[in-house]
Amino acid sequence: MEDVQDIPRWLQVMRAITGLTEAPGSDDNDKIIAMAQYIANKFPDMQSYCDQYQHDETAWCGLTVAFCMAVCNIRPPFGPTDTDCFLWAQSFKPWKHGGAKIIGAPVPGCVVVMTRSGGGHVTLFEDIDDDGNYRCRGGNQSDCVCVSSYDPDTIIALVWPTRGGDVPQIPVDERPMLEMGDEGPHVVDLQSMLPRFTGDIDGDFGSVTEENVIRYQQSRGLEVDGIVGDETWQALYDNKPPLPPPAPPPGALTFEQCAAIVSIAQQSDISDYVWDERGVAPIGYTNGMALAFAQTYLKLQAGHPAAIEMAKARTDSDKDALNEYLGKFRALGMSNEKDGIDTLRHLYALMLGSGMRESSGRHCEGRDMSAENVSSDTCEAGLFQTSYNAHTASDPEFDQLMAEYSRLENEPTCYLGAFATGVTCSSSEWSSYGSGAGLEFQDLCKSCPAFAVETHGLTLRNLCNHYGPIIRGEVELRPEADDLFKAVQDYMDSQAAVA
Repeated sequence: MEDVQDIPRWLQVMRAITGLTEAPGSDDNDKIIAMAQYIANKFPDMQSYCDQYQHDETAWCGLTVAFCMAVCNIRPPFGPTDTDCFLWAQSFKPWKHGGAKIIGAPVPGCVVVMTRSGGGHVTLFEDIDDDGNYRCRGGNQSDCVCVSSYDPDTIIALVWPTRGGDVPQIPVDERPMLEMGDEGPHVVDLQSMLPRFTGDIDGDFGSVTEENVIRYQQSRGLEVDGIVGDETWQALYDNKPPLPPPAPPPGALTFEQCAAIVSIAQQSDISDYVWDERGVAPIGYTNGMALAFAQTYLKLQAGHPAAIEMAKARTDSDKDALNEYLGKFRALGMSNEKDGIDTLRHLYALMLGSGMRESSGRHCEGRDMSAENVSSDTCEAGLFQTSYNAHTASDPEFDQLMAEYSRLENEPTCYLGAFATGVTCSSSEWSSYGSGAGLEFQDLCKSCPAFAVETHGLTLRNLCNHYGPIIRGEVELRPEADDLFKAVQDYMDSQAAVA
């Protein structure tokens, strides 16, 4: 028997008004017209738009779904143009002015957006019939609210509301415990609420969802078991902030360690490799990247959030460079399917090629003068030509790194002297643009190259389309680069063994 608690409230509302039918002829059913005014009463800024709905002969599928959402205090689509507003059925696909997420598989209550002759249609999913068609409940289906079947090929989006401002509608004490193998609307809500969820929002609690739950529990100081119980639900409801990152000790690498790592870099095969269209890297670039990798490796061992994020297993996202370069990694036998040092090392191998492509390994590289990006947030800077507007894709680790490296006591961890070897910088290159956090970011990328390296690593994992050479597949991935970082890893492991 179906448990009503597992059915989203908006679908319950749609079920309650099933049977509502247009008036015959030129008459109007006042109850259909009243739905528009109900929405206006809930959301007064929509009053003039709702006033436009005067006759039930006007298509009302979007109106019905919007009404069900309004009853649940969820803003329906409402934007600057008519096609952004709820009477336009396909406005529910982006729903960018109200809040919703595209999901990968149908679950009861999800909004089904489809195309059909003369425009579109929007309705709510119930189940799948014996012929594989989607049984959906909605308005303006045979002139009434009823259940009709639709060919899946006509469907252009499955959408899950984010409850308007991400305020949960179900009390936290009514949430069930969720774990691997569970499925349904509560799992959809969980996937929607997890920050930067890396899988498909499909209502299926599989291994990817478990990995995201574990990562969330680790970052919030919760019991780490991959099971979503009262503690994890409450943290999600409270938007519990992540734990502050552990501050790395000043001079994370000793003088002796730095000297040994530089020696490893200078003797590596990648140090004299001729990069496509860029030539041999400045000696300081190879040395600096080796030092930066060793420092990030120490952070990974210490449980630093940014290092953990960089070292996470490959995701299926098109924003993850490890996924976009999957074929190239596989061709070299570099697997990134597990969290940890191997994935971090392979990421650094890709970064070594990325820095050569973006700046020819020059830490002080200024913005691309051919681009019209002169605001502080969009100006590119440093080795990898990152701009500050990438920070939202790696929240909060990106800004935490910025705060960490901005502290005077962390200057020894910047390795500016190493990166600057063999590089000459002009005064114009040192100039930055704008003001505020964006200006600070540009300055820090150039004066503290290790910061540029780690924020680039975060951006490659969460917003790799930020970089043109990555999108175009121009970045070289070389096995010699991985050999260099493996030698540094082995050296750091030997140091830990001695200690």
